[in-house]
Amino acid sequence: MRFKLFPKCNVQVSTIGFGAMRWPSEEECFRIMNHGLDLGLNYVDCSTGYVSGQSQRWVGRAVAKRRKEILFSSKSSFSKAPTADQAREAIDKSLQDAGLDYFDFYQLWGLSTPETLQSALSKGGFIEGVRRAQRDGLIRLGIGFTFHGSEELFRATVDTGEFVCATVSYNLMNRKEEANIQYAGEHGLGVIIMNPLAGGILGLARDRALDFLRGDGLGPCYGALRFLHANPAICTDLVGFRAVSEVDEAVATLKDCETLSASWREEQMKRMDAVKLIEGQFCTGCEYCKDCPHQFNPPRFMQVMRDFVRYGMEPARLKDWIYSRYVHQDALAHFKLCKECGACEKQCPQHLAIVEQIRRAKAAIGV
Repeated sequence: MRFKLFPKCNVQVSTIGFGAMRWPSEEECFRIMNHGLDLGLNYVDCSTGYVSGQSQRWVGRAVAKRRKEILFSSKSSFSKAPTADQAREAIDKSLQDAGLDYFDFYQLWGLSTPETLQSALSKGGFIEGVRRAQRDGLIRLGIGFTFHGSEELFRATVDTGEFVCATVSYNLMNRKEEANIQYAGEHGLGVIIMNPLAGGILGLARDRALDFLRGDGLGPCYGALRFLHANPAICTDLVGFRAVSEVDEAVATLKDCETLSASWREEQMKRMDAVKLIEGQFCTGCEYCKDCPHQFNPPRFMQVMRDFVRYGMEPARLKDWIYSRYVHQDALAHFKLCKECGACEKQCPQHLAIVEQIRRAKAAIGV
């Protein structure tokens, strides 16, 4: 295993980490976690909402006998714990769910606006609550944040000096956080990557246009992860493993990765930009947009639209495609639920034009 330093807390973190959002079952979680620990993986990113609220419990039980081998990070959104007291309650509840005595890191989840940052830092705010927990030994190493905002906000957040790590969405297909990653690295923050395989696309795709990413008998995940390993500012990549074999595949991408150069990274970016597999941005299936105030289902819809492009459907067949995807549902009635308020777009880490896509679908089916 290869390790990188989180400078602000002087801890070594495995280059590959566990993303805990996609476990297929508790049994697989146990097998995957323990196999990964055997191979040297030592970082897991959890939250209260993953896998219908089960992820923290499953991971906690999986590592119960190996607690000192894992750096356990959990998090809470500001909207659910805006005050110091609520943040402390959230931490206590998460520790109880996980069956743990402490977390190594605790993160402000989904930072996207200056107002949230200001409120979180204010007297009696979220950060104060986490600091209290840290003084009481419930948070061992420090506070991080996961990010979905502007470059200006990212820099302002780093400049507060409150955080030891930052988690951003970044992969070979979506490199919008490039400058933020560099800035965090220059200022001593540990950089953690979510969506390293573009929500699984770079792990599952079979399109020949991605052959340049294949290697060592593996699919596009090989080159996609090596691209991240080659960035000196990135500390760990959170892979949403669903099988033990996927852990072995991820670890195989570390072979000789220290020889990968900046010019090699540039070449990979050029080759990726030339691929017409998916035009523009895409949905990674993170489901951050799921809480629609009007009961529409943005995550499901955006993945339907992603696959429409992915499988090369003719644009004129969009109506047929939508009806084929909503075969057990009244598509007209469902799309009428969307009021185009934009709440989903505010939660999207990829900054996707969700409303524009919904309008396109509505026009196709006649809403």
